[in-house]
Amino acid sequence: MPSKMHHIGVEVRDIERSEAFYVGLLDFHKVAEFQFEESGRRIVFLDLDGVSLELLSAPGDEAYMEPPETQCGYKHLALVTEDVDGDIARLREAGTTIRLEPTEIPAIKARIAFVEDPDGIPVELWQDLA
Repeated sequence: MPSKMHHIGVEVRDIERSEAFYVGLLDFHKVAEFQFEESGRRIVFLDLDGVSLELLSAPGDEAYMEPPETQCGYKHLALVTEDVDGDIARLREAGTTIRLEPTEIPAIKARIAFVEDPDGIPVELWQDLA
């Protein structure tokens, strides 16, 4: 049986643009990159405090991996922050699309907000409340 998660793979249209977003705005660190010469497919591994995000891209309009026929599946990434309001202000200034303004949810003792990555993938910012 698996003992821990290794990475989460996210297909992106422009790997450089997505890398700039996750590294430049969300403080991920690039740890590896590889290109499959025969297919032109590329992968970039990013890390944020021990959690790896694999960015996947294929040339042109080709899908890196065909999507499932249903809409079921992962819906967003959630990242812990100490200052959701400050992060949203910084991301807004950088031109990031804000999906949900900072909102306190007492039932889960958190303040959350949602932004979009360059491909429209939702990214949740989660701040624990004491």
